[in-house]
Formats: sequence, structure tokens, C-alpha cells
Amino acid sequence: MNITAQIQGGLGNQLFQYATGKALSSRLKGALQLDLDWFNHAWTDVTPRQFLLSDLNTHFQVSSFSRQVKKPKWWRRIAQDIFPVNPYVIYERPFNFISKLNTFRPYSNQDIYLMGYWQSFHYFDSIRQELVKEITPRAKLSTHYQTYLDKITQNASAMIHIRRGDYVHLPAAAKVHGFLGLDYYQKGMDLLLHSDPNVRFFVFTDDHAWAQDKLPYQDRIIFVKSTKETSAPVQELHLMTKCKKHLIANSSLSWWGAWLATNPNPLVIAPNQWMNNSETSWDNLLPSTWIRI
Repeated sequence: MNITAQIQGGLGNQLFQYATGKALSSRLKGALQLDLDWFNHAWTDVTPRQFLLSDLNTHFQVSSFSRQVKKPKWWRRIAQDIFPVNPYVIYERPFNFISKLNTFRPYSNQDIYLMGYWQSFHYFDSIRQELVKEITPRAKLSTHYQTYLDKITQNASAMIHIRRGDYVHLPAAAKVHGFLGLDYYQKGMDLLLHSDPNVRFFVFTDDHAWAQDKLPYQDRIIFVKSTKETSAPVQELHLMTKCKKHLIANSSLSWWGAWLATNPNPLVIAPNQWMNNSETSWDNLLPSTWIRI
């Protein structure tokens, strides 16, 4: 049996899709494959991305699908539950948690194809320790990032992730996600400082000019400067996981930075409103131990 996960988006999204596929393949004893066709297209309404899972200590095969799998229509969803249709396609609408995925069993000769973003820790919480080991850089950190890692481990470090970029300048992303705003970061930094008067803020951002001009407590901040290395997101994610406290953005990358934290009792602060959709519950995305503001 093959379990194929469609991979799309940036590193954070890729990790949700990989982790969900890995958890399912582990439970069903199937081979995990990744469909990378999304990266062969030039998308005009999303931020260009590179496939980065191969820069981590992950284990998978590249799918040999010769055609693009499409979202299943109603009749296909019914038929594949009755007959061993190949592949069994499971489509998840964004943030619509599919609880049956954790207990679902296909026919013995039926492959599975996962299509969606799968942004819930419930899909893969059972293999967290495996993911903590796998989601680490395959290559040694560059000298540039190792210098920051040394400072992170030597201080009462708190990660602050600020994503502006496409959330501000790309209309489609701004409409769906939106920038959290200065008030969120002010409140979060106040809470972090209250939790530890010796805290040092390590700021990860795609807009250093804004952060240097607007953020409070500048004397406590160390700005993590990105490089043009292809593996920069992988190395920066690793730094995030080593911080002792976390003030995350509404970004899948900083979500992983907090969820994979190696500190046994990390303090995580997350936005109460993850996207510009007030009717959506974020309970399947944000663990109950995280503080929402």
C-alpha cells in the first residue's frame, strides 16, 4: 500500500502535509510517497516556493503519479468507500478537521492519496517524537546561523516571528491571512518579559525595517538576519525550535517552530484569530496549552 501526500506551499505547509502522510503510513504500514507536481507550475496568486523537505532528515519516496489527481466529486467519494478504487482520494477543506483519518482503513489493495493542507496537530500528535528527530537540518548549520544558535542556547531566549511580506503586499494573502499588527506583538512581548525579566527576544522577520522601527524593548532584541541560501528557512526553523519561549505569527512556519520546541515546558503565545475568518474554530490547530491573545 502506498500513501501519497500532495505537497504544496512553503516549508510550514509542506511539514503539515508530510507529517500527516507519515502518521497515516506509520499506522497502516504503508510506503510514504510525496507528489511534488505543484512545484512544476508557475502560480500567479501565491508566493513562489521551493521544495525543502529533502533538506531535513525526512524519509519518503517521490510519487510516480503520471497525472494530476483532482479533488474527488461526490460520486467518487461514494464509490471509493464501496469498491477498491485506486487511489482512495481524501480531500480536506482548509481547517475542516477530518477525525476519521486517524481510524480509517482502506481495502488491502487500495492506495491512498491525501489532498489538502492538514493543519491540525491531531493528525500526527501520535508520532511527535519521531517528527522532532526528523525535522532537523540534514546538513550542518552555516557559520552564520550557528552564531545565532549559540546566542539562543546561552540566553533566556524568546522567538518572535513577524510575517509581513505577502500578508501585506499580496492581495490574495492579505485577504485570507492579514498582518497581526503591532498591538499583538506589544502584548505578547509584555507577557514574555513578565514571565522572565531576563528574556532576550530573537526576532525572525521578512521586514526588518518595520520591526526595528516599531517593536518595543529594542535593547533586548537580537535580529536574526536571513541569508540567500536555499536552506535558510530550514536553518531558521531549527533556531526557532531551540528557543525557550515563543511568540508566533499566524504562519505555519512559526507554528512548527513552537510545536517542535525542544524545551520541555515551552511558553507559546499565539494569535487568537489565525486567519480573517471569525467563524472558524482554531482548536484543532492551536494546542490548549498555548496562550491565545
